[in-house]
Amino acid sequence: MLKLFETETLSLDKLTDEQTAIKVKDFSVWLNNSLVLNKINMRIPKNKITAMIGQSGCGKSTLLSSFNRMNELNQKYAFSGEVELDGRDIYNKKENVAKLRTKVGMVFQRPNPFPMSIYENVCFGLRIQGKTERRMLDDIVETSLRNAALWDEVKGRLFDSALLLSGGQQQRLVIARALALKPEILLLDEPTSALDPLTTLHIEELINQLKKTTTVVIVTHNMQQAARVSDYSVFLHQGELIEYSDSDSLFTMPAKKQTEDYITGRYG
Repeated sequence: MLKLFETETLSLDKLTDEQTAIKVKDFSVWLNNSLVLNKINMRIPKNKITAMIGQSGCGKSTLLSSFNRMNELNQKYAFSGEVELDGRDIYNKKENVAKLRTKVGMVFQRPNPFPMSIYENVCFGLRIQGKTERRMLDDIVETSLRNAALWDEVKGRLFDSALLLSGGQQQRLVIARALALKPEILLLDEPTSALDPLTTLHIEELINQLKKTTTVVIVTHNMQQAARVSDYSVFLHQGELIEYSDSDSLFTMPAKKQTEDYITGRYG
């Protein structure tokens, strides 16, 4: 498959703690009393793009949401094991979840801009943190919109409603809103599934630029997209981690027959 962006890959089994953004240890999840993830073990490298692929219902979005504890919004959620960020277990009872979600931002499948101006969308999280100095907010709004490849399109209408933007612009705005908080990790759950091919290309180029400063984890049903944009790929099946390697190897020489069957369309 065509690789749009060349990158240097690291050996996953030799990642040091300094090279690791997220460490998952024997992590299992139950939703509504059903086992969704079964003893997942993996290390996600810093400043790389990691894609999660697999059939619908395989657990990839559940695993993604576990990295900033969004799954806890489901009252019938239970887990075992650990998820470590910077060497600490984020599920420790003393963990500040609000602070965690500042460090680990998330963008969902469908854009969800707030019913307010473009400007106020971007600085929403900053205002919650008590940051109100106008010049600082102006600078962060511009930088975040530039980093989300949206500034040139909206700089003349920052105080118009964000709901007037196109779907692709709204998705980039939501990414800018997340970037304004300077997250260490950005979680993307099917961020281009509702977008046209040209807008999808813009988002993919943006994702590649983000890894200069941010670790990116993306869930996608589109295997071509995973192969194009990611450095590493994870194949999940029925809650099990089947294979995890650099994307070039996984898509051209998969080590497991289940992986080969999935990427060649024999099932899924």
